[in-house]
Amino acid sequence: MNKGSMGIFDSGLGGLWMLKHLKDKLGNYDYIFLGDQKNAPFGEKTPDELFQIATEALDYLYGVKKCKGVILACNTISSTIYDRLRNWKDNKYFGCILFGIVRPTVESLDKDLPMVIFATPRTCQSEVYEKFLSENVKNYIKIPLPKLAYLIENGGDTYSYIKSFRDSVGVNIKKGALLCTHYGIVRNDFESIFPNISDWVYQEDLIPKYLSDYFIEFKDREAFFSKESRLYILTTKENKIFDKFANEWFSGDISIETIIY
Repeated sequence: MNKGSMGIFDSGLGGLWMLKHLKDKLGNYDYIFLGDQKNAPFGEKTPDELFQIATEALDYLYGVKKCKGVILACNTISSTIYDRLRNWKDNKYFGCILFGIVRPTVESLDKDLPMVIFATPRTCQSEVYEKFLSENVKNYIKIPLPKLAYLIENGGDTYSYIKSFRDSVGVNIKKGALLCTHYGIVRNDFESIFPNISDWVYQEDLIPKYLSDYFIEFKDREAFFSKESRLYILTTKENKIFDKFANEWFSGDISIETIIY
C-alpha cells in the first residue's frame, strides 16, 4: 500500500494552531499544512467562493502532494460546504478521507447547559451548525465576530475587540465554545473577559482526541498514513506574523514554503 501524509487546510493561523496540537498529541504522523493566506480570511466569503478556494487547495493536497486524508481546519468551510466537498472528493479522489470538524465539535457540547458560541459570520449563518446545535444543545446563543480572525492574522488588538461583545453574554452563562480555529490562539483573552464562563470548548483540544479515537476504531484507514514525523508548512502568500508563530510553535525547526497552484 502506498502511504501518504495527513493534509491540513485553513486560511492560516487557525489551522496552524490546530497543527501544533496535532503534533503535540499525534506527532508520529507526517503532516502537510496548507495555509491559504492569499484568500484569508474565509469568514465572510460566499459558499461558491469557498468551494472554489477549497477545491483548488484539495486538488493540490490530494493530487500533487498525494495526501491520503485532509483535515478541514476551518469551521466556515466545514459548516458551509462540507457535504459538497465530500461529494466532489468522492468523485475525484475516491478512497481518500476528508475530515470535517463540525460533528466532533457539536457532539462534545453539553446538551443541558446554556451556552454561548463565538464564530465567524458564515459559521453563525450555517444551516449545518444550526441543525446540529438545535438537535444537540437546548439553550444557546451565537455571537458572530466578523473582524477577529483578521485581527489575529495581522497582529491587531484582539482583547479590545472581544471585550466590545462582553455585554452580549449574560452572567448566567457558564459554558462557551470557540467555533473558529483562529480563536483558540487568543483563548486567554476570552477567559479574562468572560470570567463567569468556567467551561470552554476548544477545538484544538477536541480534534486530536477525535482523530486518535477515529484511528483506533478504523485501523484499516489509519494504515493509509505514513509515520516518519515529517512536517511541511506551505502558504500561498508570505506573512511575517504567520512565520513568527510558525517558528515559535514549532521550535524554529521548520521551513515555510510559499507556493502557487
